Amino acid sequence: MSEGRQPLSQEQIIQNNIRMLVAARSNQQSKPQILDRMRQRLTQRGMTDVETRLTAISAILDEAVAMSETDFANKQQQLALRVMEQARPSNAAPSAIPWVDVHDHLAARGQEEFKGAATAAVESMNQAGASKMIIMPPPQDIAHFDCDSFRAALQQHPGRFAFLGGGGSLNVMIQQTANQTSVSDSVRRQFEQKAEEILRQGASGFGEIAIHHLSLHGAQHPYECVAADHPLLLLLADIAARHDVPIDVHFDVITQDLPRPGWLTSPNNPAVFHPNLAAFERLLDHNPRAKICWAHAGSDNTGHWTAELSHQLLQKHANLYMSLRPGPGNSSEISVQHFPMNQDGTIKAEWLKVFQDFPDRFVIGSDQFTSSPNSRNSGGLPSSLAAKKPLGGGRVGAILKALPPDVARKIAAENAITLYRLN
Repeated sequence: MSEGRQPLSQEQIIQNNIRMLVAARSNQQSKPQILDRMRQRLTQRGMTDVETRLTAISAILDEAVAMSETDFANKQQQLALRVMEQARPSNAAPSAIPWVDVHDHLAARGQEEFKGAATAAVESMNQAGASKMIIMPPPQDIAHFDCDSFRAALQQHPGRFAFLGGGGSLNVMIQQTANQTSVSDSVRRQFEQKAEEILRQGASGFGEIAIHHLSLHGAQHPYECVAADHPLLLLLADIAARHDVPIDVHFDVITQDLPRPGWLTSPNNPAVFHPNLAAFERLLDHNPRAKICWAHAGSDNTGHWTAELSHQLLQKHANLYMSLRPGPGNSSEISVQHFPMNQDGTIKAEWLKVFQDFPDRFVIGSDQFTSSPNSRNSGGLPSSLAAKKPLGGGRVGAILKALPPDVARKIAAENAITLYRLN
């Protein structure tokens, strides 16, 4: 790098690697020249295992060349990330591993605030080592905003964002009919039309959809509860399967009757929580082609979302995915106990087995709320959450460093690229 030249961003490096892969596909005779250039770069960086890394990069080039046009179009970013991994110094900080954050929110009240929040989110990504972020509206029981409110703000930052929709529309319809075991044909048509409209706007899927959402932040934070096999959720699964897009769900699992824990002080919560797992499994079984991403893995608010339960459900349901939250959801003893990381920075044995047995089924979702710097003191729950929850780049890096490299690479970015079709 010449003196005074700014280092490339992760997104620029990924795009350069994609161009290299395209060149190898278009002219297979260029492979020796490509590897020679890579050898020079690795040597200039002082790496001692250059030939080992070049062998791995050569295999990635061969894999790219052997792919069909469709497969390459779908997987080129994954391949580029693997090349980037091989070119990363062994002593690089954990946060240098590029990762995709699949679960985030913008806290804003209008177009200008959404623009400011999106810019702030890019700054957070750059600091935390995230290459891309998926923004979604939080799950609302009364409509406030959906993806159409922030889509234009995201478009000002090409390549850094994707988005989901439905938290401020589809979720509202689900919550408003939560106590009904059937819905009218007109409601089904209205629901399906809205879902199709969200996808036409460019959404990568649906979310955040609340199946069971505890009220965690006082009276202004609603308690949301609906049977997972509610007719509109089953309909949404069919729509998602038809379009091959995922559904991001918030589901505080209850496996047996649970009196409200003492730390859960919000008055909106019931005195007793009742089992809801069987209905969730019926949703998963309803349409096996519907990909359900269960948000906030490792962030257990009830004491029932254990590594053992995760392993059982992932084994039984091939369409179940989990987004890993980089920190426990609260400071309760149960939440900390079931978080995958030990205090010494290692992965707990029971969670390591889950990650190793199902390396293709986890992504990372920090559940960050980001607001515009000019609106952070404007009041309201989203603004207060944005003020106290920095993006967990260091925690993500620690988790990835503790995992086997092949598993870390998948969970960091490759699975997200595939699940949300980020190319």
